[in-house]
Amino acid sequence: MLFNNKIIIISLLFVVSCSVIILTCNDAVAVVLEMNEKDYYIKNFGMNVTNPFITVQGIAGGSHDASLGDEGYEAYVFDTDKGMFQITISTPSSDGIPNYSTARILSNQTDSGDCLLTEKTNAKADFDKQTVQYVDSDIHFTKVKKALAILVSSDDPDEECSSGEHIRKIISVLTKQEFSQD
Repeated sequence: MLFNNKIIIISLLFVVSCSVIILTCNDAVAVVLEMNEKDYYIKNFGMNVTNPFITVQGIAGGSHDASLGDEGYEAYVFDTDKGMFQITISTPSSDGIPNYSTARILSNQTDSGDCLLTEKTNAKADFDKQTVQYVDSDIHFTKVKKALAILVSSDDPDEECSSGEHIRKIISVLTKQEFSQD
C-alpha cells in the first residue's frame, strides 16, 4: 500500500511539473505573437563597419502581431547611401512562428499610405538583443540617413499599387542631422 501511494505521489508531481513547463512555454510564445511597440521604438541607428543597424527600446524582432497573418508585416527600414532596405517580420500561415526576410525598397517612399514596391535580397537579418543589423556582403554601405519601423498591410494588387502592399503605420522614425565640413 505504501508503494502505491509513492507511485501516485510521484505521478502527480510529474503531471504538475509538466503543466508548469507547458504554461511557461505558452506564455513565452504569447509574448512573441503579440506586438510590443517598444520592440519597434528606435533609439539609435548607424553603421557597424559596412552594415547598417537599428537599436530599439525593447528587443529587436522580439515580437510580432500574429493577428496580421499573411495580410501584413512589421519592418525595420534603413535609408542608406545605397538606397532603402528593410528587414521584415511576418507570420507564415502554417506554424505562426515569425519569419524574417530582407528586401530592397524600390519605390523609395516611406510615408503612411504609400505603396511599397520591394525586391527580395540575399542579405541576412542579424538580431542581437536590442539591435537589428542588415548584413549584405555584396553592398558596401557608408551611411544611414534615416531609420524607420513600419507596419505594412498586404492587399490585392491594383492599378495604383502593383504589389498590394501599403504602409499602414509608421511606428517610429529617427533621423540624424548630417554635418558637412567646409
